[in-house]
Amino acid sequence: MRLIDLVLPLYKPHAGWEKHIVDAVSALQTEFAQKNWQLRLYLVNDGSDLSFFSEESLDKIRQAAGGNFEFLSYSPNHGKGYCLRYGIGRTQGDFQVYTDGDFPFGWQSVADAAGKLEQGADIVMGVRGREYGAALGWSRKIISSGVRALNRLLLGLPDRFLDTQAGLKGFNSNGKTAFLATETDSFLFDTEFILLGSNAKLKIDTIDLHLRQGLHFSRMGFKVICRELRHFVRILFQARICGKMRKK
Repeated sequence: MRLIDLVLPLYKPHAGWEKHIVDAVSALQTEFAQKNWQLRLYLVNDGSDLSFFSEESLDKIRQAAGGNFEFLSYSPNHGKGYCLRYGIGRTQGDFQVYTDGDFPFGWQSVADAAGKLEQGADIVMGVRGREYGAALGWSRKIISSGVRALNRLLLGLPDRFLDTQAGLKGFNSNGKTAFLATETDSFLFDTEFILLGSNAKLKIDTIDLHLRQGLHFSRMGFKVICRELRHFVRILFQARICGKMRKK
């Protein structure tokens, strides 16, 4: 039996946040049972006040997960990259998959990622369709397009790996080592992860992601864009110039 760890980062979730998780995990339990896989769920609170997480909500999620559930929390807020390293560093399954707590690409994307890992991929990265771009605000479109261009021109990633910021990844123990070697706490941790995996010559595969209807994204301000550019320069220096995790 394969043990699949599903790690969801959370920060100040909206009212009714637990419904997306309960529905998705219930569907995954049914899907995984047919494949003799076992799901273990990790929710990681990135420094939100604990009042966001009622015992009733956590009990509903625990029941949907069949008791295979851990709620992890720390303070203060550090960012999504730190949050996922905190959770993934505590997993023990054969494979790990992470996505956002509102399941922007639906539950099937998690099952698809696990299937690719079962077939031998070290890392699975989601690639977003055109409908995703149409749902983004101007600031996120600028960041997304800019990251793709920089990934190609400066990091030298192949075209099929340019969409590093899609919020779903999965990996086995080899990929987990690369993920835990990342140092970026905020937006660009995904880019750092894929670059480190590429440097280590890990087998990276992709799955198509489709945005679920009714999802909306917040805007990112100019300060955030400037901060992420500084992170990109650091990633470029460590991974490309210093050769972090580059396999000889």
